[in-house]
Amino acid sequence: MKKIAVLMAMLLLGSVAVPANALTITDKEMGYISVNTSASKEITPDTATVSFSVETTAKTSKAASDANKEITTKLIGALKPLIEIDKKDTIQTQNLNLRPDYSYDKNKRTLTGYTMVNTITVKTNKLDAVPKLIDTAIANKATNVNELRYYVENESDSVGRLTQEAVAKAKIIAKLTADSMDTKLKGIKTINIVKNAPSDNMGGVMYAAKAQNAASTPVEPGKVKLQVNVYAQFYVK
Repeated sequence: MKKIAVLMAMLLLGSVAVPANALTITDKEMGYISVNTSASKEITPDTATVSFSVETTAKTSKAASDANKEITTKLIGALKPLIEIDKKDTIQTQNLNLRPDYSYDKNKRTLTGYTMVNTITVKTNKLDAVPKLIDTAIANKATNVNELRYYVENESDSVGRLTQEAVAKAKIIAKLTADSMDTKLKGIKTINIVKNAPSDNMGGVMYAAKAQNAASTPVEPGKVKLQVNVYAQFYVK
Protein backbone atom coordinates (compact mmCIF):
# COMPACT_ATOMS: atom_id res chain seq x y z
CA MET A 1 0.00 0.00 0.00
CA LYS A 2 2.86 2.38 0.79
CA LYS A 3 4.36 1.83 -2.69
CA ILE A 4 1.00 2.57 -4.35
CA ALA A 5 0.61 5.82 -2.34
CA VAL A 6 4.12 7.03 -3.26
CA LEU A 7 3.54 6.23 -6.94
CA MET A 8 0.23 8.15 -6.98
CA ALA A 9 1.90 11.16 -5.35
CA MET A 10 4.64 11.18 -8.00
CA LEU A 11 2.03 11.00 -10.78
CA LEU A 12 0.09 13.93 -9.29
CA LEU A 13 3.22 16.06 -9.02
CA GLY A 14 4.10 15.30 -12.60
CA SER A 15 0.65 16.28 -13.80
CA VAL A 16 0.92 19.84 -12.34
CA ALA A 17 4.50 20.54 -13.42
CA VAL A 18 4.88 23.36 -16.01
CA PRO A 19 6.72 22.38 -19.19
CA ALA A 20 9.97 24.27 -19.71
CA ASN A 21 8.93 25.52 -23.15
CA ALA A 22 5.82 27.21 -21.65
CA LEU A 23 7.81 29.60 -19.41
CA THR A 24 7.81 33.35 -20.38
CA ILE A 25 10.86 35.43 -19.51
CA THR A 26 10.12 39.18 -19.30
CA ASP A 27 12.87 41.68 -20.08
CA LYS A 28 13.84 44.05 -17.35
CA GLU A 29 12.27 47.52 -17.57
CA MET A 30 14.40 49.92 -19.59
CA GLY A 31 16.04 52.88 -17.92
CA TYR A 32 16.05 56.36 -19.39
CA ILE A 33 18.12 59.52 -19.68
CA SER A 34 16.63 62.97 -19.11
CA VAL A 35 18.01 65.86 -21.16
CA ASN A 36 17.20 69.59 -21.08
CA THR A 37 18.39 71.74 -23.97
CA SER A 38 17.54 75.09 -25.53
CA ALA A 39 18.13 77.14 -28.66
CA SER A 40 17.68 80.89 -29.00
CA LYS A 41 18.01 83.66 -31.53
CA GLU A 42 17.72 87.44 -31.53
CA ILE A 43 15.42 88.73 -34.27
CA THR A 44 14.55 92.18 -35.52
CA PRO A 45 10.89 92.82 -34.64
CA ASP A 46 8.39 93.57 -37.37
CA THR A 47 5.36 94.64 -35.31
CA ALA A 48 4.67 97.11 -32.51
CA THR A 49 1.70 97.67 -30.20
CA VAL A 50 1.24 100.73 -28.04
CA SER A 51 -1.65 101.53 -25.69
CA PHE A 52 -3.08 104.92 -24.76
CA SER A 53 -5.63 105.86 -22.11
CA VAL A 54 -8.03 108.78 -21.92
CA GLU A 55 -9.25 109.56 -18.40
CA THR A 56 -12.03 112.08 -17.71
CA THR A 57 -13.71 113.11 -14.46
CA ALA A 58 -17.01 114.97 -14.00
CA LYS A 59 -19.84 115.44 -11.52
CA THR A 60 -22.15 113.07 -13.41
CA SER A 61 -21.54 109.83 -15.22
CA LYS A 62 -22.97 111.27 -18.43
CA ALA A 63 -20.67 114.27 -18.32
CA ALA A 64 -17.64 112.04 -17.71
CA SER A 65 -18.72 109.76 -20.56
CA ASP A 66 -19.42 112.62 -22.98
CA ALA A 67 -16.07 114.28 -22.29
CA ASN A 68 -14.25 110.99 -22.73
CA LYS A 69 -16.08 110.23 -25.96
CA GLU A 70 -15.13 113.59 -27.43
CA ILE A 71 -11.43 113.27 -26.60
CA THR A 72 -11.21 109.61 -27.64
CA THR A 73 -12.93 110.25 -30.98
CA LYS A 74 -10.47 113.04 -31.80
CA LEU A 75 -7.54 110.90 -30.62
CA ILE A 76 -8.49 107.96 -32.84
CA GLY A 77 -9.03 110.32 -35.76
CA ALA A 78 -5.53 111.75 -35.29
CA LEU A 79 -3.88 108.33 -35.00
CA LYS A 80 -5.50 106.60 -37.99
CA PRO A 81 -3.61 108.52 -40.70
CA LEU A 82 -0.30 107.48 -39.13
CA ILE A 83 -0.85 103.75 -39.69
CA GLU A 84 -1.98 101.52 -42.55
CA ILE A 85 -5.41 100.12 -41.74
CA ASP A 86 -5.60 98.49 -45.19
CA LYS A 87 -2.41 96.51 -44.37
CA LYS A 88 -3.66 94.87 -41.17
CA ASP A 89 -2.73 97.70 -38.83
CA THR A 90 -5.45 98.14 -36.19
CA ILE A 91 -6.85 100.47 -33.53
CA GLN A 92 -8.83 98.60 -30.89
CA THR A 93 -10.58 99.48 -27.64
CA GLN A 94 -8.98 97.31 -24.97
CA ASN A 95 -10.71 98.57 -21.85
CA LEU A 96 -13.61 100.91 -21.01
CA ASN A 97 -14.32 101.64 -17.37
CA LEU A 98 -16.71 104.06 -15.63
CA ARG A 99 -16.44 104.29 -11.86
CA PRO A 100 -17.92 106.46 -9.09
CA ASP A 101 -15.57 108.57 -6.99
CA TYR A 102 -16.06 109.08 -3.25
CA SER A 103 -14.62 111.21 -0.48
CA TYR A 104 -14.43 109.96 3.10
CA ASP A 105 -14.85 112.03 6.27
CA LYS A 106 -15.31 110.44 9.68
CA ASN A 107 -16.44 107.16 8.14
CA LYS A 108 -18.96 108.98 5.98
CA ARG A 109 -18.78 108.28 2.28
CA THR A 110 -19.83 111.03 -0.13
CA LEU A 111 -20.16 110.69 -3.89
CA THR A 112 -18.01 113.38 -5.54
CA GLY A 113 -18.29 112.45 -9.20
CA TYR A 114 -17.40 109.89 -11.84
CA THR A 115 -14.25 108.90 -13.69
CA MET A 116 -14.22 107.21 -17.08
CA VAL A 117 -11.15 105.54 -18.55
CA ASN A 118 -10.97 104.43 -22.16
CA THR A 119 -7.89 102.49 -23.27
CA ILE A 120 -7.11 101.92 -26.93
CA THR A 121 -4.31 99.85 -28.45
CA VAL A 122 -2.67 100.55 -31.77
CA LYS A 123 -0.97 97.72 -33.64
CA THR A 124 1.24 98.55 -36.59
CA ASN A 125 3.93 97.15 -38.85
CA LYS A 126 5.23 100.67 -39.47
CA LEU A 127 7.82 100.70 -36.72
CA ASP A 128 9.06 104.14 -37.73
CA ALA A 129 5.58 105.51 -36.99
CA VAL A 130 5.72 104.65 -33.27
CA PRO A 131 7.40 107.89 -32.09
CA LYS A 132 4.83 109.93 -34.03
CA LEU A 133 1.98 107.85 -32.59
CA ILE A 134 3.16 108.62 -29.06
CA ASP A 135 3.62 112.33 -29.71
CA THR A 136 0.26 112.60 -31.46
CA ALA A 137 -1.54 110.78 -28.64
CA ILE A 138 -0.09 113.10 -26.01
CA ALA A 139 -0.88 116.17 -28.12
CA ASN A 140 -4.49 114.96 -28.34
CA LYS A 141 -4.97 114.68 -24.57
CA ALA A 142 -4.13 111.02 -23.98
CA THR A 143 -3.50 110.89 -20.24
CA ASN A 144 -1.32 107.76 -20.25
CA VAL A 145 0.95 105.85 -22.58
CA ASN A 146 0.50 102.47 -20.93
CA GLU A 147 2.60 100.00 -22.84
CA LEU A 148 4.89 99.71 -25.82
CA ARG A 149 5.78 96.29 -27.13
CA TYR A 150 7.87 95.17 -30.09
CA TYR A 151 7.63 91.59 -31.33
CA VAL A 152 7.81 89.25 -34.31
CA GLU A 153 4.27 88.66 -35.53
CA ASN A 154 4.91 85.62 -37.75
CA GLU A 155 7.51 83.68 -35.81
CA SER A 156 6.49 80.12 -36.77
CA ASP A 157 9.41 79.51 -39.13
CA SER A 158 11.97 80.80 -36.62
CA VAL A 159 10.43 78.78 -33.78
CA GLY A 160 10.40 75.66 -35.97
CA ARG A 161 14.10 76.00 -36.78
CA LEU A 162 14.97 76.63 -33.14
CA THR A 163 12.96 73.54 -32.14
CA GLN A 164 14.90 71.40 -34.62
CA GLU A 165 18.16 72.78 -33.25
CA ALA A 166 17.21 72.14 -29.62
CA VAL A 167 15.94 68.60 -30.35
CA ALA A 168 19.14 67.78 -32.26
CA LYS A 169 21.18 68.95 -29.26
CA ALA A 170 19.09 66.75 -26.96
CA LYS A 171 19.72 63.68 -29.14
CA ILE A 172 23.47 64.30 -29.24
CA ILE A 173 23.71 64.75 -25.46
CA ALA A 174 21.57 61.66 -24.82
CA LYS A 175 23.66 59.52 -27.20
CA LEU A 176 26.98 60.66 -25.73
CA THR A 177 25.67 59.98 -22.23
CA ALA A 178 24.42 56.52 -23.21
CA ASP A 179 27.73 55.68 -24.91
CA SER A 180 29.65 56.64 -21.79
CA MET A 181 27.60 54.09 -19.83
CA ASP A 182 27.90 51.33 -22.47
CA THR A 183 24.19 51.49 -23.27
CA LYS A 184 22.18 52.32 -26.37
CA LEU A 185 19.30 54.68 -27.02
CA LYS A 186 16.06 52.76 -27.61
CA GLY A 187 13.61 55.54 -28.41
CA ILE A 188 11.91 58.52 -26.82
CA LYS A 189 9.96 58.18 -23.58
CA THR A 190 8.67 61.77 -23.38
CA ILE A 191 9.41 65.10 -25.01
CA ASN A 192 8.14 68.54 -24.03
CA ILE A 193 8.79 71.67 -26.09
CA VAL A 194 8.26 75.13 -24.60
CA LYS A 195 8.62 78.47 -26.38
CA ASN A 196 9.66 81.24 -24.02
CA ALA A 197 7.91 84.58 -24.50
CA PRO A 198 10.37 87.45 -24.76
CA SER A 199 10.33 90.19 -22.12
CA ASP A 200 9.97 93.14 -24.45
CA ASN A 201 7.39 95.37 -22.76
CA MET A 202 8.32 98.97 -22.02
CA GLY A 203 6.55 101.39 -19.69
CA GLY A 204 4.60 104.33 -21.01
CA VAL A 205 5.29 106.94 -18.32
CA MET A 206 8.85 107.36 -19.61
CA TYR A 207 7.58 108.22 -23.09
CA ALA A 208 5.08 110.78 -21.83
CA ALA A 209 7.90 112.57 -20.01
CA LYS A 210 10.27 112.52 -22.99
CA ALA A 211 7.67 113.77 -25.43
CA GLN A 212 7.54 117.09 -23.61
CA ASN A 213 11.29 117.62 -23.90
CA ALA A 214 12.15 116.37 -27.37
CA ALA A 215 11.15 117.08 -30.97
CA SER A 216 10.15 113.44 -31.32
CA THR A 217 9.95 110.75 -28.69
CA PRO A 218 13.13 108.62 -29.04
CA VAL A 219 12.13 104.99 -29.44
CA GLU A 220 14.35 102.08 -30.52
CA PRO A 221 12.85 98.66 -31.33
CA GLY A 222 16.13 96.81 -30.73
CA LYS A 223 15.96 93.01 -30.95
CA VAL A 224 13.59 90.44 -29.52
CA LYS A 225 14.81 87.09 -28.28
CA LEU A 226 13.08 83.88 -29.26
CA GLN A 227 13.94 80.79 -27.24
CA VAL A 228 12.80 77.19 -27.36
CA ASN A 229 13.40 74.79 -24.47
CA VAL A 230 13.27 71.03 -24.98
CA TYR A 231 12.78 68.58 -22.10
CA ALA A 232 13.26 65.01 -23.35
CA GLN A 233 13.61 61.54 -21.89
CA PHE A 234 15.25 58.77 -23.93
CA TYR A 235 14.97 55.04 -23.21
CA VAL A 236 18.30 53.22 -22.87
CA LYS A 237 19.19 49.57 -22.65
